[in-house]
Amino acid sequence: MLKELGLTWTLAITVFLTCFGSSFIIGYNIAIINLPGTFIKKFLQERILNNSTGSGIVDAEFLYAQASTAFVVAGAIGAFSSGWVAELIGRRNGLLLNHVFAIIGGIIMGPTVYAAQPALLYLGRFIVGLNSGITMGIAPMLLTEVAPRELRGAIGACNQLAITLGIAFSYLVTLSHALNTETLWPIACSLVGVPAVISLVTLPFCPESPRWLFVKKNDETAARLAFARINSKESVETFLGELREEMEVAKNQPEFRFTQLFTQKDLRMPILIGCIIQVLQQLSGINAVITYSASMMQTAGVPSQYIEYCVLANGILNVLMTVVALPLLERAGRRTLLLWPTLALAASLLFLTITVTLAKKHPDASVQQAMGILSATLVLVYTAAFALGLGPVPSLIVSEIFRQGPRAAAYSLSQSIQWLSNLLVLFSYPSIDKRLEGYSFLPFLVIVICCWIFFFLFMPETRNRTFDEIARDLAFGNIVVGKRSATLEDRTMAVFQKDERNPNNTELVATQPLLKQNDVHTVPSLMA
Repeated sequence: MLKELGLTWTLAITVFLTCFGSSFIIGYNIAIINLPGTFIKKFLQERILNNSTGSGIVDAEFLYAQASTAFVVAGAIGAFSSGWVAELIGRRNGLLLNHVFAIIGGIIMGPTVYAAQPALLYLGRFIVGLNSGITMGIAPMLLTEVAPRELRGAIGACNQLAITLGIAFSYLVTLSHALNTETLWPIACSLVGVPAVISLVTLPFCPESPRWLFVKKNDETAARLAFARINSKESVETFLGELREEMEVAKNQPEFRFTQLFTQKDLRMPILIGCIIQVLQQLSGINAVITYSASMMQTAGVPSQYIEYCVLANGILNVLMTVVALPLLERAGRRTLLLWPTLALAASLLFLTITVTLAKKHPDASVQQAMGILSATLVLVYTAAFALGLGPVPSLIVSEIFRQGPRAAAYSLSQSIQWLSNLLVLFSYPSIDKRLEGYSFLPFLVIVICCWIFFFLFMPETRNRTFDEIARDLAFGNIVVGKRSATLEDRTMAVFQKDERNPNNTELVATQPLLKQNDVHTVPSLMA
């Protein structure tokens, strides 16, 4: 059965260990302080505020939010450095090195209450944040590069599936009859090191990315062996031929530098898409829902005895809908799943604004209760819509729209934007919720609508296409409602410009490879 799907046991194990030992940890860390929030605030109140002589401006809510802030700031740093790590030591080896951060962070957070030291919580959260940031930059890249082309969407989306599993599992271990107690919540935080230890021991037996071995290390023999272990369906000669074509394009160019992301014209549209899609994902408010959903449901009027079960149901639904999204990525395509579930997400934000406001302000208690239940249902609709589209699509899109040369640098930039957007949401949402109450969803709604319009107009479909084909289309494409507006009359032409590196040379030089038959080309639009 595996061979019919183009899978090998080695590929299946590589995908599992990458997801379980790395991606799973991200979701676990994002959500682990949600349900224990009451005990964490009490601990911080007793150990910091009651022992200080401050002005009272800082409260327990603010200190609790800083546990998320430390995690996200470190995540942004890790994401920014992930491209350098992935290029220097490889995708698999980068993840192996990164496991050390998860293990150390978990060890540090374990004795937080026993030692009565809040600093251990903040330091541990910072270190596991570094781990999560680096993972977000490398794990999707590895999954995409080892996947057969026809399964690239499904395997790439396993990263998001593992994140949602981590979220759901964190809710499960922090139920009130598990580790959500006054003394045991740090143990829940420290469990993050367990998957990292398992992966650290077993992932070395899996192959490195064959693309990295061939392009970066120039080791054709190792690339052939790695490809044969993970791909039983596609020809290794075809695969190496595609890589040679990429290298032929790049061989007369200097080694790619990070600054070229901002100066190279053919990268403007891919960079714009890669950054805006991460802004849309985070500023849709998803991590506010994941991290503060207990507070959200309390604000919405959900009875307190049901809140933890609503939060757990939300996490389980997130997993189930992500599973549904896996085959749809290959059948319906990336563009379809990006656009239409996002409309459902926007609608749920709009109706949440109405129901939460009524739950808080309507004079009739029965109406308040009904609106609270409806609000909890709308949070589930929101989560389902996110899991179908904005959950799995962004990391997959970013890994598909760049050639091998700029991919690692572009991915690190994109992930840094994601983490900074996440920081903005997690840092600001408690204050927004406190001041706006029922209207706290409106800022997310406005951002979602604006970004949706951009992607409706300019996002192409990337399903079943090579990285080089996608990169050429975005480099030269005039995209209108996701499609090319014109085609080449002469399909053998190249694009030429003056050689700016040699001003004395009066001849024109090709800036891009000769386009193949059936390639499309138009004058750039947003590229200028």
